[in-house]
Amino acid sequence: MAVVHQILIVGGGAAGIATASSLLKRNSALDIAIIEPSDTHYYQPGWTMVGGGVFKKEETARPMTAVWPKAVKRIKAAVASFAPDRDQVILADGSPLATKS
Repeated sequence: MAVVHQILIVGGGAAGIATASSLLKRNSALDIAIIEPSDTHYYQPGWTMVGGGVFKKEETARPMTAVWPKAVKRIKAAVASFAPDRDQVILADGSPLATKS
């Protein structure tokens, strides 16, 4: 049986975290989970400055726990596939995650 959340976001980068935070700001009762395997968050919009020599790549890194929205469940895993006909995401270990219909 699949673990179920109202909203599943694949990827805990700047976009995934910002999306989750924005949704929670509008409705704090939402059940949101982000699937993200990495323990390090790189602020990728800052990478243009890395390319320009202003920052070093390491300066854009933060522990994932430092940037994670408090009310968002973290699923530390990688996604292997999507099963849209079942409203599911399949993790690399074969575990299914689903959204509430």
